[in-house]
Amino acid sequence: MSDKELEAWKDKVGTGAVMSPGEAHGKALRAVGHPVRRAILERLKENAWVIEELANDLNLDVTTLRYHLKYLQDIYYITVDDANGVDLTPIGVAYTRHVIQ
Repeated sequence: MSDKELEAWKDKVGTGAVMSPGEAHGKALRAVGHPVRRAILERLKENAWVIEELANDLNLDVTTLRYHLKYLQDIYYITVDDANGVDLTPIGVAYTRHVIQ
């Protein structure tokens, strides 16, 4: 992700939904503590996915997958676009590069 893309993402997210550091840390730990959410992040490490394909790959129904995606969206690790494409945010990229081996 380029610096320009990072700045565009920061502008898009804005500052209105920023959590306290303690709250953000707690939510992040709960997010990555779940094996399904870790599996989602591991797959997104290589490339973006479409929700239906990701659900099939993880052997989940779409409703269950969307539940986990929403949690990852709420902590700004992923984005889901209007075409149901799922990709990492800069925070998600940093996590997958430095934490998931």
